[in-house]
Amino acid sequence: MAEFEVTDTDLPSYHDSANNEVTIDKQTLGPATLYIAGRFVHSSDPEAPPLYEFSHSVGFLRDSDRTVKVERVDQIVRDHNGTPRVQTRNRHLFDLRHPTAGEFPTFEYHAESTSRRALCSLGIATFRSKSGLLARVGKTKGKGYRVHRAVRGADRRHEAREVIFTAAPSRDRAVGFEWSDGEGHLLAREVETDELMSLVVTAEMGAPLRDALVAAWVLRVWWELAKGNYQSNRWEHSECWLDPLMSEFSMETAGVTWDVLMADDSTLQQNGYSGRRTEN
Repeated sequence: MAEFEVTDTDLPSYHDSANNEVTIDKQTLGPATLYIAGRFVHSSDPEAPPLYEFSHSVGFLRDSDRTVKVERVDQIVRDHNGTPRVQTRNRHLFDLRHPTAGEFPTFEYHAESTSRRALCSLGIATFRSKSGLLARVGKTKGKGYRVHRAVRGADRRHEAREVIFTAAPSRDRAVGFEWSDGEGHLLAREVETDELMSLVVTAEMGAPLRDALVAAWVLRVWWELAKGNYQSNRWEHSECWLDPLMSEFSMETAGVTWDVLMADDSTLQQNGYSGRRTEN
């Protein structure tokens, strides 16, 4: 993989500098398909650098791991003497944490924000679906996840506040979890194969919300890996997203076949799978 320039994680944004720099912090991001591959999360563009980098390889995360650094790989466009130049910069947004039982944590897994650009700190907890249908279609006892905004209380322990995301098991076998915002608006669907773990983001959102969604997604995956519910090292060599012959895959969702074109995420919107727009 190509080397990318990495500089200080919290340098002033382009809007605060003398250069004419463009960043994604205030942009609205459209639907996209994201893939876990080793220490990175990629988009469906095989020519693009990764979107996120982790300090650990996701497929090797264990119950014994305690902290995983999450960085967003920003592409910065600078106007250098009238010539636009694209550079990359890693921005440290979250530390994913799995405290020991002896620390009596509020959350077994949580994401501690490390930048003012991060949405907030997050804590993840499980819940059980009341419907028996999910178990009948092969889901693990209908277990879902709620991701709360986490704040420090007077004793410095985390307290759970409002729900930011809910990851509920899908009733369709081809979809693992459906991610919704706190108001129940669909944001994304997880699609899992033996070689690939992907998150099909179907809603427009700002960069801070997508950053938080990715952090919550990896927290959920880490939880399942630690419990032994996923085969380890399964996404370490996920190269099918680079293969032009694998440019299309289908999944049956609610009786409808989705054609997710990896080379053209706008196709999701054209076919009515854009979800609802979420404002930050």
